[in-house]
Amino acid sequence: MPHIYVLTPDNNKASGGVKILYRHVDVLNRSGFSASVLHAQSGFRCNWFDNITRVEYLADVTVRECDFLVIPEIYGPRTFDVTRLPQISPAARKVIFNQNCYYTFLGHSVASVLAAEFVLPYAIPQEYVATIVVSEDSQTYLRYAYPKATVFRIHNAIGERFTYSEAKQRQICFMPRKHPEDAVQVLGLLRARAALRDFQVVSIEGLDEAGVAAVMRDSMFFLSFGYPEGCPLPPAEAMASGCVVAGYDGLGGSEYFKPDFSFPVPIGDIIGFADSVERLIQTADKDPGRIRAWGNAASRFVRETYSSRREKDDIVGIWSQLLA
Repeated sequence: MPHIYVLTPDNNKASGGVKILYRHVDVLNRSGFSASVLHAQSGFRCNWFDNITRVEYLADVTVRECDFLVIPEIYGPRTFDVTRLPQISPAARKVIFNQNCYYTFLGHSVASVLAAEFVLPYAIPQEYVATIVVSEDSQTYLRYAYPKATVFRIHNAIGERFTYSEAKQRQICFMPRKHPEDAVQVLGLLRARAALRDFQVVSIEGLDEAGVAAVMRDSMFFLSFGYPEGCPLPPAEAMASGCVVAGYDGLGGSEYFKPDFSFPVPIGDIIGFADSVERLIQTADKDPGRIRAWGNAASRFVRETYSSRREKDDIVGIWSQLLA
């Protein structure tokens, strides 16, 4: 049976993208395929989230002609170097797992992309047989760039830890990993206007998955500062936990930042962002039932749209086609 190796960065810091690669392997193995995460550093395994995922190491494996090598988009120009390692057969079929289409040209300069010899793996279908993406936005992007490429889309499941809670504290949470300078401005404006009232603001950093989920369950609001994103997980996880989310949809998250229960803000609109949060706080004071209704609607939508069942069906369908 062909084996599916999913090349994964040796990164043990909290990263939704790495967690998705691990879960992709889990779903494949539970569904009758043969798959493993492939790390470069012998003995390495991510442990910031619970997993018993099958892990193997470059030094110990040989990727055969009949096997598949799945390569994340973040490897950028290093992709060719990776695939030329002696452990990897040049004839092995390769699949790109692109979780953020806006990283597609990562690591290249204007001069390099305009050079006559410039080519990305997406344009070599005989070697790179398909691309997997995680949002409608990313699928549109790559089909626009490479109309002849085969591009499949997966709906990433929201983890079971992120469960709906109506018992909210007067708490706002956010993640400072991306664009903390915007967070400083938005929260600075709110503080200057005394608009935060008695709300506590929690910066989610340095926590494992269980810790993140606990903060989100307690929080009434989540502020989203990430962009550009293939399909951002934190805002969706916050919605699943019953938070009302305000901020940037990151472009890829536009498919679930519904105005019926969330407050999308154009990227860079600092005043608009702060004003949205201020109005949410005012609503929490005057009509808390409306905040609960928005949080409940957001949770239902996200859990139905990004269910484990749907993710499994997407993954099994894609790999059934590729192996056929």
